[in-house]
Amino acid sequence: MEKLLQQVCKEVDSAELFEAKSKTIPVNFEVNRLKSIDIFESEGKALRVINKGRIGFSSSTGNEDFDLIVEKAVATSEFGSTASFDFSRETKRSRKEKINVYDKEVVDKSIEEMVKVGEDIIEKMKDFNRKLRYDITILKDYTEIEYLNSKGGNFSYNKTAIVYSVMAQQIEDQDMLIIESSLESGKDNLDAKELTSEIIENLKWGDKIVPVESGKMPVIFTPKAALVLILPIISGLNGKMVLKKISPLASRKNKKLWSDLLTFYSDGTIDFALGSAPFDDEGIEMKRVPLVEKGEIKNFYYDLQTAGMAGVGSTGNGLRAGIQSEPIPGISNLVVEEGKVSFSEMIKDISEGIVIDQVLGLGQGNIISGAFSNNVQLGYKIEKGKIVGRVKDVMIAGNAIEELKNIVALGDKAKWIGGKYKFPHIYLKSLSVSAKK
Repeated sequence: MEKLLQQVCKEVDSAELFEAKSKTIPVNFEVNRLKSIDIFESEGKALRVINKGRIGFSSSTGNEDFDLIVEKAVATSEFGSTASFDFSRETKRSRKEKINVYDKEVVDKSIEEMVKVGEDIIEKMKDFNRKLRYDITILKDYTEIEYLNSKGGNFSYNKTAIVYSVMAQQIEDQDMLIIESSLESGKDNLDAKELTSEIIENLKWGDKIVPVESGKMPVIFTPKAALVLILPIISGLNGKMVLKKISPLASRKNKKLWSDLLTFYSDGTIDFALGSAPFDDEGIEMKRVPLVEKGEIKNFYYDLQTAGMAGVGSTGNGLRAGIQSEPIPGISNLVVEEGKVSFSEMIKDISEGIVIDQVLGLGQGNIISGAFSNNVQLGYKIEKGKIVGRVKDVMIAGNAIEELKNIVALGDKAKWIGGKYKFPHIYLKSLSVSAKK
């Protein structure tokens, strides 16, 4: 990579080269039996340059000649954005700050072992109900990252991920019940029993369909559904949105907006979380960034470019959506701090309300303003402190910026969702619920 970078710097003022190689093996089960075992390998390079004060970018996912990649980067710099930063020199962490993102046991886990995990999950589910359809994916991923820039910044690391994913389907007449859940980690420590127990509990709750009236009522969001409320806030704290002055939170730093119960942060240093790494994708140390503390905005998050434009330092949140994308402000791992109330205590507190577990169309509505509107894919009715059945043809709507002022309680046990979000249950005093007649 060093020779390639030297080649680039003959034509531009400064540059960075990012390279990623990955190998992904998913073992797929469909309709209760093994369907496929696949192996996907990918490799790519991304080149970002600063030339005459402007940014240029190009990438390749194949064996494209490097001269052509350089030519494209130089050409795009002629019309690129004005650079408000230079590349980082410091890309070294002390031994005390080591972040664990690689587990050799994931790499060494055989396909036979992965198949056995899937088969065991199916058998456990069939012991509960043999008539249902179960689709399962057991997946492992190994990634190598290497980074080098012309200011002397360089790093490399290896990263692993393993995923157990289950979908259960029950079809009766015109009714389809779909329950999905998964566990993800960078370490081979997943508990399949935890996953199957959750699915089985949801199937029991969902066996009976019960009616619900439209109106305002108490609502509990499970960790799986909590992103409905948190996603608009994440978007509003994005430094790019703040700079464009399209975020409703842009001028509200250090102001009290939400319940004292709400505290969350971005943290790329959590061992084996899927968003963790020693550095972000442009060579800035990953760290814990307080975003909201006791309902008050403490920080926005930035990459190098947006930080330079704002006149602040990067928060270590410069992330790439893929090898073909330039770094932009993104969340590494997002953690909402737990409360002190159990899920069962929340349910006992409600005389009539619903639990939201899965929604369709996450991000629908005007996410920038905080507005959301979602069909409930999986939800349950609460009556007199008990879950009495599943609700159907129900929609929820509101504005996250307003709704998060009315948190009654946060759950005492947070759960990792997608390997990057750690959320507790969120109990809202009142939310608009619409039921189809």
